[in-house]
Amino acid sequence: MKKFICVFLLFLISQVAMADTTTPPITIKSVGIGWGLAELYIESNENIIVEDCASARLKVGVTNPMFDHILSIALSAYHTNSKVTLRVKGCDGSDMNAVSIRVSEDV
Repeated sequence: MKKFICVFLLFLISQVAMADTTTPPITIKSVGIGWGLAELYIESNENIIVEDCASARLKVGVTNPMFDHILSIALSAYHTNSKVTLRVKGCDGSDMNAVSIRVSEDV
């Protein structure tokens, strides 16, 4: 029984430690790509920082399978001044590592 409880607690702790964070609704101030590397950089008007990263800039790595979709949605939101939320999975250097994006009327 003690082994079961220990395994369960380790599983629970690891899930909490690996959990992603969602930004509050933000308005995109700038979208940039190709500054040094092929990453996509997103800056917001709100300068929100999550995951204890040093920078309010969001970075989407070129290896992200959703890269093209995130770029498309980010540009659409930028041009329509729509609010978006981004899913952040830790930090990439000082930037927040964004892995997905959501835009909707109810954000």
